[in-house]
Amino acid sequence: MANTNQQLKYGWIRGGKLTIPVPIGNGEVINARSGRFCKNDGSGRAEIAGDTHTVLWGFLESEPIAAADNTAEGKYTRNLIIDLTAVFRIPIRYESATYTVNYSAAVLGKSCDLVVVSGIQYANLTDGDESTIVIVGGQAASAAGANDGWVDVMLNPAKLSPTAL
Repeated sequence: MANTNQQLKYGWIRGGKLTIPVPIGNGEVINARSGRFCKNDGSGRAEIAGDTHTVLWGFLESEPIAAADNTAEGKYTRNLIIDLTAVFRIPIRYESATYTVNYSAAVLGKSCDLVVVSGIQYANLTDGDESTIVIVGGQAASAAGANDGWVDVMLNPAKLSPTAL
């Protein structure tokens, strides 16, 4: 049976909301039903963070943007939430092959990684190599591959690192 409580909107849900304006990198895809945690591309532009990214810059406030519309570096400028007290809701990646951990109370307070699959940024509850986000709530997926589970997360303060000039 399908989960009738499917989350339709993701993003900031509570806590502080300190932001800075940042340009978005060329070709970045922003989806409404996705996380929008970003890293700095090294030139001061936001790029969607994925697996293997060890440092986060913040969470982008943005409407959906297609890669075909984002054809120039810095074409769009949006606010980036950098507040450590902010809580964000993002989908979880849970399927039987690679992403085998579903949300439960056992993951509360633990850190995990992000993963981008088909342009959607998910929390990867199976992997904690980079540990960029901390889980503070959520709802389990109704079944593997159902894509209806989500978590509430915060930025891991140990994974926010400004770079030297």
